[in-house]
Amino acid sequence: MDRSTFEKKYRGFSANFTNEILSTTSRGTSFTGYANEGVVWGGELSDAAKDSMYFMDSINVRTLGVGNALWIEPYRNYYPRDLTFDAGEPSDNTSNVTFYNTNHIDGVSIRPTQVALGAVVSEFGLYHNIRDLLRDKMDELSYALTYKIDNAIAAALSAARDSTSTVSYALQLYGGDAYQDAGLTSGDVLTPSLVVSAKVYLQSKYAYYWNSSTLTKSTGTKNPWRSESTDPFILIIGPQQEGALLNAPQFYKVNEYGNRSVISSGEIGDYMGIRVVMSNNVPQESASAAATSGYITSGATYSTTTTLDGKTSASYPAVDITRCLLMKGRAAYTFVWGRTPQFTPWEKPWINMRGITLVCDYAGSLIHEDAIVKIDVADN
Repeated sequence: MDRSTFEKKYRGFSANFTNEILSTTSRGTSFTGYANEGVVWGGELSDAAKDSMYFMDSINVRTLGVGNALWIEPYRNYYPRDLTFDAGEPSDNTSNVTFYNTNHIDGVSIRPTQVALGAVVSEFGLYHNIRDLLRDKMDELSYALTYKIDNAIAAALSAARDSTSTVSYALQLYGGDAYQDAGLTSGDVLTPSLVVSAKVYLQSKYAYYWNSSTLTKSTGTKNPWRSESTDPFILIIGPQQEGALLNAPQFYKVNEYGNRSVISSGEIGDYMGIRVVMSNNVPQESASAAATSGYITSGATYSTTTTLDGKTSASYPAVDITRCLLMKGRAAYTFVWGRTPQFTPWEKPWINMRGITLVCDYAGSLIHEDAIVKIDVADN
């Protein structure tokens, strides 16, 4: 619902909320004034900064039609290769022909669930305030919902399973010479060469896994993904990683960086055919948090800690770390709307209240986990 429609409609509805916005909670900071001194209020709000949130722009987004409760996202796990074909002319004896009967088509079920959040304002508070309090709440609730969804998508992509010796899932890479988060040290930052390596692995038909400290080829069947104009490779990084890349000379070589244009959607450029996007919602872990939550003194010994990569160690990262995600986004994850976000206006005149409710239904799921490369690096 747009704001003009909202303003026409919200006076005729009913609400019943607690935690309402009153004249006392919305009036701002008190100050001392004098009768003969003029006071000027600035006409434009000096707004707070918003997080950069672009995970939803990078994945497959669907919408359920009215009357439907479940979305099935069909997928092919991989195309078969290395099949044995019979040679020679077959006869009536069917044993002369080998028949292939492996099913590669399946589907993931995604069932959207409801989320809702509201705000209510007293008529007294609204009348005695220079701000349009309900409009302010619409802006704030919309942002809060976007933040919630973007973080949920980031967390799901980050939680993709790592490849094993026999099964192809996501690949885990590290900055510098590290083979686990606990080994990351200062200087193990995101570099153009690490981005290129991640792209090579994503395009490969072979999966790799960590066998102790050695990156080893898996026997699992991996999809050889390609960056396409309709579904390009996307690298989502944090602010510190943007700084590291922008300070790397080869990132700005025209023959490697493309047109070097800045895209309004948050994309900071195109590198080697990869869209590079900065988001504040990439998974992060601070060295101090790992120390206090998992590395606990017990006499003269220490307990193990589980780091961002899910590995347990007798130590923890010496620096703050960030997980960057290189992926073929639409293949990796599907997000499904039931009801798209909508505001419902309310009014309860007998107690002098009015309010709004923001409601929507959504859910999402990983589809092709081998379309994801997780890159854990030091922030500095």
